[in-house]
Amino acid sequence: MKNKNIFVACDVSSQKEILDLLDLIHKDISGIKIGLQYITQRSPEEIRELSKFKKPIFYDGKFFDIKNTLIESVKSLEQLNVNYATVHLLNGLEALKAANQSAQKININLLGVSVLTSFSDGGLASLGFKDKVEDQVLRLVKIAKDSNLYGVICSPLEIKMIKQIAPKLKCFTPGIRMSDDIDDQKRTMNANDAIKAGSDCLIIGRPITKGDPKKNIQNILLSIK
Repeated sequence: MKNKNIFVACDVSSQKEILDLLDLIHKDISGIKIGLQYITQRSPEEIRELSKFKKPIFYDGKFFDIKNTLIESVKSLEQLNVNYATVHLLNGLEALKAANQSAQKININLLGVSVLTSFSDGGLASLGFKDKVEDQVLRLVKIAKDSNLYGVICSPLEIKMIKQIAPKLKCFTPGIRMSDDIDDQKRTMNANDAIKAGSDCLIIGRPITKGDPKKNIQNILLSIK
């Protein structure tokens, strides 16, 4: 197992927190994922500063809006030195195609968010969705494929199904847990099993960042056979 498969989810608020974390573990990871907790509080200059670690940066903004706003949001990332960005697949085919065309012009790979790993069948039902998680993911992945997106964000439980219908889509998988403590996640798998299932990239946050990050990531790497 090479570290090329692991993006660390930097769910922090301050620039000092993220720099301290990345100083410690940047040699053991292949990429940096910055999410809402970080990007809503940090400046463009601070985001660009992360480029010094010479790792791909994944901007997890989960854009979801009308077509024009979606396109302009993607365009706004051009000067941030990011390599990946997320959009909700619920934006629909027309909007996603247009957003993807804009992303390709600025060398950003779009990843479509299917169903968050914190949802179960019951959670979807409570929002009025009639389909089970697997069926909803299947419907959304077909949209991602038709939109020519680079990849999708999915639970590791759905990887095999996705690869069968859209083998060219890269599967970026959160919901990686190394113990019975799954926090607020519902659809989880350990790192070794996710890689065996076909995950192209593991997105790992708290199992790395809680406690001793250096020791945690080394243990994760050792667990993958």
